[in-house]
This record gives sequence, structure tokens and C-alpha cells, in this order.
Amino acid sequence: MPPDRGAPRSLSAFREATMALDNVYSIFPKACGLSEAEYWSLLFIYEGAETQSQISGQLYLSRQTLNSAFKLLREKGFVRLEPCRGSRRSKRAVLTETGRDFVENNVLRMHSVEERAWQQMDGDEQEALTTLLRKFSELIRRELDGANGKSQQQSSEDSRPQPEV
Repeated sequence: MPPDRGAPRSLSAFREATMALDNVYSIFPKACGLSEAEYWSLLFIYEGAETQSQISGQLYLSRQTLNSAFKLLREKGFVRLEPCRGSRRSKRAVLTETGRDFVENNVLRMHSVEERAWQQMDGDEQEALTTLLRKFSELIRRELDGANGKSQQQSSEDSRPQPEV
């Protein structure tokens, strides 16, 4: 069966749209003078994430990338690491007063831009966008799993970020 001639244009348009969205999201950290890993780490810590492992799981970043971001955040005086209760190895990230002020004056300003844009879509659009993006991501993961000869469960376990120690 010949390939559907409409599909490449549609997929191409989708790629362009996702690249444009990625570009918009890369503006947020730049506007704050941060790397993407620093920006999202600060936001997640502010919202309650405590460990690098939790943040890594949300951002799908390598441990090395996240460790570098945390080193910079500590050097800037935004974050300090404290021992976690009940664990000798894990440390929890805590915003310093400087870090909290920075988040509230810079990062949350960008976050409110995102929120205002989101609110301009009706509930059905918000739900459809979220549902379809999750579905497409999962379908790509399945295709990658099949291409690599892995079972879906094995692949999702392998692709999970390793816990931070």
C-alpha cells in the first residue's frame, strides 16, 4: 500500500508546532538568566519536590545534568542541600531566602505567563491537548520499545532516571 501523502504534511506540521512550543519554553529560563535544568529545578523545589531524584523523574534529565544544575544553584545561593530524614545518603533541596525571592520575582512571573495562556483555552481544549500529547508520547515510546526489541515494562523501567544518592 502506498504511503498516505497527507501524513507527512501533518506530521511535519506537528513537528513544527512542537518545536515552536519547545522554543517558547526555552525563553522562560533565558529570561531569568538560568539554564533549563536550573529553571525547572527551582520551580519544582518551590512546588514541593525535595530530592534531585524527584526532579530528575519529572524532567527526564541525566543525573550528571541535574547535578551540574544543582551545583550552579548552590553557587548562586538559591538552594542548599540538607540531609533527608531517615536516609543517610539522600539530601533534600531547600530554597534559601535568596532562592525563594528569585523564584517569586522571576520564575513565577514566567509561570503566570504560561497560566494566562492556558486559561485562554476552554476546558475541552485543555483536556484534548493534554490527552493527545500524552497519547502521542506513549505511542512513540511503544514504537521505540518495539524497534529496540524490549518489552514495554522493561523499557519504561530502563528509561526511568536513576535515584540520586
